[in-house]
Amino acid sequence: MKIKNNFLLILLILLGFLIGACEEDSPTNPPAGNYNYTVPEETGDGWETASLSSVGMNTSRIELMVNKIKSNTYEEVHSVVVIKNDKLVFEEYFPGHDFLYNGQNFHGAYIEFDRDTRHNTHSVTKSFTSALVGIAVDKGLIQSIDEKIFNYFADYSSLLDQQKEKITIKHMLTMSSGFQWNEWDVSISQGNHDIVRFNQSSDPIYYLLSKPVVTEPGTEYYYNGGAVDLLGQIVKRATNMDVKIFSSTYLFGLLGITNYNWQTLYPSGITCCHGDVYITPRDMAKIGYLYLKKGIWKGTRIISEEWINNSVQNHIIPPVNWAYGYGYLWWLKRYYSVGYIYNSINAEGWGGQQIIVIPSEDMVVVFTGANYVSNAPNDEIMGSYILPAIN
Repeated sequence: MKIKNNFLLILLILLGFLIGACEEDSPTNPPAGNYNYTVPEETGDGWETASLSSVGMNTSRIELMVNKIKSNTYEEVHSVVVIKNDKLVFEEYFPGHDFLYNGQNFHGAYIEFDRDTRHNTHSVTKSFTSALVGIAVDKGLIQSIDEKIFNYFADYSSLLDQQKEKITIKHMLTMSSGFQWNEWDVSISQGNHDIVRFNQSSDPIYYLLSKPVVTEPGTEYYYNGGAVDLLGQIVKRATNMDVKIFSSTYLFGLLGITNYNWQTLYPSGITCCHGDVYITPRDMAKIGYLYLKKGIWKGTRIISEEWINNSVQNHIIPPVNWAYGYGYLWWLKRYYSVGYIYNSINAEGWGGQQIIVIPSEDMVVVFTGANYVSNAPNDEIMGSYILPAIN
């Protein structure tokens, strides 16, 4: 049909524009192709900021990444933060679903994330707990990670047997305690899932320590979140300070991190150390930067270089195809991009929470998201946009 009436033609064009604008602005069709990079703001939180170009990064490549996220090519990415050459050079936040355990796909309310929004880090928390163990060792409050765990749980000595007597703190740090545990074998929605039962137990310590040992301690990797909570209890018993207080005094507080929240397990009341610390992405990056800089933040040593170095060594091979090794609750990964290979140290959490430390590039990258029932796109984003931007 040909339109002869100019007024009608203009009206139809305007109507089409308005309809298109409404579609683009909806939560499922956010605007795409119109992002322009700006230097992150300095807020007094300790980060100095700089432009991408000032650290040799390609701005257009990063802008393309953001437009892909905004257009939902990559879904449920909530934040991307990049530290390069000691500067915060990029941060962007995107709307998405908050975490809700009982929600469909574990999704809660659809919210606008920003730099002040605390995000559930899930198992990234394990790497925080590792740092606290290291600080306790540095201070001589824990004598050695070769100490037997039952040295700290004499009140559970009735559960000791010949195999359990061999288990050390190091075994718990490297997921090689040997306890029977089904965390990777069954769905979290199943009633017999060990971490769910552990969380809901009135005595989680007893729940774990009563489990049989099925592999020789120190010989085989098996993911065990309960073991990390026992590490938190060891820190508490060694320091006479709950993890919440110990972390505030000797880790988060020294990094200027105040906007965070540890979770408490009920009905036991113990602090959850295997996951679920809520913290901002900018502050997540501080933990990565602390490891990048061998334990120093703003000229202050917070963790010994010896602990950092030992933490990121390969102590055991995990049975996964996306990591080549495992340290003290830190994953060791390689990224491949445009002919280059990048070794990294990673804190990994369910749903797409990540702290990625790439020493060769003096870089830390943080992601948060809500890809709880599908693979997070983080590795693709790293390989297609962030790493190519530095070449």
